[in-house]
Amino acid sequence: MKKYAIFENKEIKQVNIVEGKLISLLHAELMDVEQAYNGNWYLVGYAPTKPEPTLQERLTQLEQEYQMNRWQREAILAPNSPYSDFAKKRAQELEDLAEQIRRNSL
Repeated sequence: MKKYAIFENKEIKQVNIVEGKLISLLHAELMDVEQAYNGNWYLVGYAPTKPEPTLQERLTQLEQEYQMNRWQREAILAPNSPYSDFAKKRAQELEDLAEQIRRNSL
C-alpha cells in the first residue's frame, strides 16, 4: 500500500508513516509500505516475520486455550482417573511439551 513516509532506519528499511500537514514539513515521500506483526512499518518486502513461538510460549498458550494447568494435568493423568479420554489426550499433549521444556533446561 502506498503511504507517505520517512525513514526511521534505512539499514532495515523501517519507516514512519506521515499524515496531514507533516507530509510537506518533513519532506515525506510516497512509498510502498507494509506493516509488520509488531506494528512497525517497513518498505514492502522488508517487514520481519513473526518468530516461531518457543516451547514455553506454546505450552502457556495451550494451557490457556485448554484451561488446564499443571496440577490439573497431574490429576487427569493419574492412574485410574475418572476423566474422559479426550481430557487425558489433551493433558498428555501438554505434559509432553512440559517434559521437553524440562529436558532442555538441564
